[in-house]
Amino acid sequence: MFNLQQNMRPKTDISDTNGKLSGRSKSPKQTDDETLSLLMIENGDMTKNKWKSDFVNNRSSEKNEQSRKVNAVHRLSVLSVGFISALHPTSYLDTLFNMLKGNLGCGILAMGDAFKNGGLLLSPVLTFVIGSICVYNQHLLVGCSKSVKEKLKLQHNPEFAETLELSFQTGPKRFQSYSIFFRNSVNTFVVITQMGFCCVYILFVSKSIQQMMSWYHIELDVHMSILISLIPILISSLIRNLKFIARLSAIANFCMLIGLIVILYYCSFDLPSITSRAYVAHWTTIPLFFGTSIFAFEGISLVLPLEQEMKNPKQFSTSFGVLNVGMVITTSLLILTGFMGYLKFGDAVRGSLTLNLPEEFFFSKVVISSMMFGIICTYTLQFYVPVEIIWPRVENKLGPFKSPLLWEIGLRVVLVLITFLAADIIPHLNLFISLIGAVASTFLGLIFPPLCHMAVIGSDDSNVGYGRFQWRLVMNIITLLLGGLGFATGTYASVYEICHEFQIPLMSSEAVTTAATSIVNSTLQAVH
Repeated sequence: MFNLQQNMRPKTDISDTNGKLSGRSKSPKQTDDETLSLLMIENGDMTKNKWKSDFVNNRSSEKNEQSRKVNAVHRLSVLSVGFISALHPTSYLDTLFNMLKGNLGCGILAMGDAFKNGGLLLSPVLTFVIGSICVYNQHLLVGCSKSVKEKLKLQHNPEFAETLELSFQTGPKRFQSYSIFFRNSVNTFVVITQMGFCCVYILFVSKSIQQMMSWYHIELDVHMSILISLIPILISSLIRNLKFIARLSAIANFCMLIGLIVILYYCSFDLPSITSRAYVAHWTTIPLFFGTSIFAFEGISLVLPLEQEMKNPKQFSTSFGVLNVGMVITTSLLILTGFMGYLKFGDAVRGSLTLNLPEEFFFSKVVISSMMFGIICTYTLQFYVPVEIIWPRVENKLGPFKSPLLWEIGLRVVLVLITFLAADIIPHLNLFISLIGAVASTFLGLIFPPLCHMAVIGSDDSNVGYGRFQWRLVMNIITLLLGGLGFATGTYASVYEICHEFQIPLMSSEAVTTAATSIVNSTLQAVH
């Protein structure tokens, strides 16, 4: 069914006894480290264990039992290579590099625009606060995964979606009925986030095409440039061989790294005075800053797979472990890029710093061309994730197919066209980034982890896990309040600006305040 199966041919043995499922997969020797790392990074919480959970917990009828078993076997055979710890465990430096590679994507190029919306001095403080909360939530997620594994005596390490599901299943009674809902919610927001990334990449490529054509005195309409970018991106999205995608990943990382270095080099010359920039932006644009910055911290789904692949997993979450060191480096680079970009270009800063590079700069064409190619390669990687989630569901609902390959290609084409349609409807790179960050990244990074932790700790009546003076409970509530407020105001601000661009009237600021208050109250009621 998949080229991946033909290339790897993992052998999977599955047995079902008393509702327990155990599987052992062995990948052939030709499966290399890069392919394994790609599966681990790009699939995150969509890996093998999620589909184990589907197979174990969702037996609604005997009629669908065989279909679910086939899907479970298929998913395990495709994604079993994600369990790299037994095959190719990584060192401290390898894991740190993978974490940086997963966190520093297209969002870092938008940090200049984020700082414009936050202010030159306020933005670094807010970025540090958001980064600190994100790393706190990532520690919570790692702890919850370990706790669930020990409590249920699991043989495998649960991923993001399964950790949330099992935390609710084993938590207080008021949480248990929501377990399936939250597992599905995690995967839904993952799909939204990944498809949003793809839309951002389309806009990046199309805007870059516009920019380079203008240097040759060829004026392209934004819709025409999006249509032109459809051809290479559609071709790349049809690549199904994971080993080849892994090679594209390496090329994309190299292109992005070189481009970022050159951009920072250009921004370091002829800097204006700090006093020429706004120290604190107007309060109405702060939500746009929030959406863009939370978009830039895009590595929440990498945390558990990265820890599981290490030779010594204990080195991941210690004081100077991979997680803390990686997030310090990530936050520092985001602050540096945003500060330099806004200081250099001021209010003229664009949704991507590459769009501010002038024609006369010697490396402009090289940097933009290489980063366009890198982004197209990255589209292939990000696109792989929603396909791997949606395709088995389509096959389960409409299958079996006589030509599954043809149907899968059709699904890929439809999903690509959806991302292009969304990008064409909202052809504003900065606003799209802020919208995706506020809508999807907020839930994955700020809301789900503390809820998961509350479910785990709530199963213990003593609440000892909250620490002295229950400071972790206080942090969880603060994070939920920030996430709810950021989601409501960030989404509203992004939609408001988008509607303003199209001159569409929208509700007043008093209405969004009421909506934000309602969301926060609903969140607190769900917790209590």
